[in-house]
Amino acid sequence: MATSNEEDNTAAFYERTLELEEVGPDTYLSVDLWRPKGNRGVFGGQVIGQALAAAGKTVGGGFRCNSFHCYFLAPGKNTEMIAYEVRRIRQGSSYCSRLVIAKQSGRVIFMAMASFQLPEPSVLRHQYAMPKVPPPEALVSLEDRLRHKQQNKEGYVDVDQLAEHDVLPVETRHIPMSEDQRGLPIKALWLRAKGDMSELGHAHHQSMLAYASDFALLSTSLRPFRMGRPEAKHRLSMLVSLDHTIWFHEPFRADEWLLYVMESPRTASGRGLSIGRIYTRDGVLVASTAQEGVARSVALDPAADSGDTLEFSKQITRLIDTSAKL
Repeated sequence: MATSNEEDNTAAFYERTLELEEVGPDTYLSVDLWRPKGNRGVFGGQVIGQALAAAGKTVGGGFRCNSFHCYFLAPGKNTEMIAYEVRRIRQGSSYCSRLVIAKQSGRVIFMAMASFQLPEPSVLRHQYAMPKVPPPEALVSLEDRLRHKQQNKEGYVDVDQLAEHDVLPVETRHIPMSEDQRGLPIKALWLRAKGDMSELGHAHHQSMLAYASDFALLSTSLRPFRMGRPEAKHRLSMLVSLDHTIWFHEPFRADEWLLYVMESPRTASGRGLSIGRIYTRDGVLVASTAQEGVARSVALDPAADSGDTLEFSKQITRLIDTSAKL
C-alpha cells in the first residue's frame, strides 16, 4: 500500500495525467484524457502510461515491469473516461503476466500484455554505447523556442500548441541535426518528467517513461520524406499508431534527464516502423522501444510515386554509434 507521503507526491506530480480511480476488482478508470490539437484521438502515450499503471496496481512483492506490448485498436475519445480492466494471467515465482483491456462505451479501444519480473543479478551484460550528443543544458526546449518567437514576433506562433506543451508533465529538448542529416530516419532528444518523483516508487517512474516514450517515435519513420519543407514531394494524410512496445532493462529516475535515440529501419506498405533506445546521462541503456503505425501520404509531385526505395545504410552506420559496451 502507498504511504500518505507517497500519495501526496503522486497527487501533486501526476496532476491527473496518469491518475486512476479504482471502480471495481482490478478495474480502474482514468480521471483525465488529453487529445492533442489535430489528433484523431487522445494521446497514445497517456493510454500506455495509464494502462501500465493499472497493471502495476495488481502486482506486488517487488516485481517490476520488464516489458509492455500494446495494440491501439480504435482512437480514444476525450469526452469519456477510459476503463482499464486487468486480468491476472499468470503469477510465477520469477515472472508474472497481466492482460490490460481498455474500453470506452463497452468497446475495446486498446489492449496490452505486461510482463513483470522479480529483479535478479546477472553476469551476462552488454549494451549499445550511448552516442555523443550535446547535454540538455546546452539546448533550448520547444516551449522556450516558441515563447521567444512569440515575444520577438518572429512569424506565426500557435498559442494553443504553446499552451499544450506548457501543461505537459514531461519536458523535451531535441538534439539539433545538420542540414545533411535532416533527411535521415534518425532523431534524438532529451526528456524528463517536470515534477519531483523522488518520493515515488519505481512503478511510477516506469509509467511516466511509458507515457513519454510515445513522443516523436513514430514520426521518425517520416523524416526521409521531409514533409512540410519546400522540397517535399508528399503531404502527410494519416499517421496513426498500431502498436507500441517498451522493454525496461534497468532502474532509472524519470525526473532526471534521459536521452531518447530513435531510428526507423523501414517504411513501406502504408506502415512506418521506428525503434528507440533510452539512456541515463551516464550512458546506461535503461529501456528500448518499438512502434509501428499507419503512414499514408498524398503525392505532391507525380515523380514521387516512382516506387523507388530510399536506402540509408552507410549514413546511418556513420551517425549511430552501435559499438558494443561490455
